[in-house]
Amino acid sequence: MTRIIPADRIEEIVGARRRKHQHLGRAVSAEATVHILHSQECRDSLDDLRECVYSRALDRGIDTRAWRHHMDCVAELAIVRGELVPAVGSNRDA
Repeated sequence: MTRIIPADRIEEIVGARRRKHQHLGRAVSAEATVHILHSQECRDSLDDLRECVYSRALDRGIDTRAWRHHMDCVAELAIVRGELVPAVGSNRDA
């Protein structure tokens, strides 16, 4: 199940500032964990971020092959066939 991380910590963990519309994430290899930085729009519209479609996709697990070139760096997030993946063209400068 997705864990709630305090808002003041998640930007630091992910390594990016919150964006208005895009969800960002970081797959931390040392923790074997993907952290989601929810968009401001998402934060404003949901009482519980675990109900977000990105959180629900993460709860289903990730395909490590999709993340192999995006470990330990910021990536814009997407959902493909129900799985949380780095967005096409996403890179360290997300």
